[in-house]
Amino acid sequence: MTTPSNTTEGLSLPAERARRGGFYLGLILAAMLCLVLLEGLVFFVIGVLIMGEDMGFMGEPGVAGYVGLPVLGGVVALLPLVALVSRTPALRIDPAGMSKVRRGGTETVRWADIDQVRFNSRQSLLLLELKDGALPDRPIGGGGRKMVILYSLGSSLWRRRRPHHAALIVEAVERFAPGKYTVEPWNPGKAGA
Repeated sequence: MTTPSNTTEGLSLPAERARRGGFYLGLILAAMLCLVLLEGLVFFVIGVLIMGEDMGFMGEPGVAGYVGLPVLGGVVALLPLVALVSRTPALRIDPAGMSKVRRGGTETVRWADIDQVRFNSRQSLLLLELKDGALPDRPIGGGGRKMVILYSLGSSLWRRRRPHHAALIVEAVERFAPGKYTVEPWNPGKAGA
């Protein structure tokens, strides 16, 4: 007996950069803590060791003096991260087609418009090769083929930092549109082969 998840629900994958957003947030917070410690060390070396002040000198900047610069740096670092994570789409594969899912809405490419589904040679990007006349506002990829980058599977440099979503994507594509997936990777340096 076929379960509903194998027939109508499809596959939903989170936005890859959003999934890694927690790691980057932790990295920024750790950098902020290191900056506070560095400021304390600088005040100790300059004030106590070099100028000969007593330990009370360490408290003169106050909490705002120690925390102000790291917080400002953290906010400046977080703003681009939030913008990047909010613009990165999640992926949905269902009977209607393949979709980019964002907060502002969903952009679906119907199965009828898709000629082939493939990955790049590193399996870090999911690409769609569209049929002639499909989505006329899309740019043309290498070799005259209309290619759309639909989803990032993770780091393009380190395979081990990519989740193992490629097999799930292939299974979902074969379930809803048998024959659309091609094993041959897309490589723009070889005229789209």
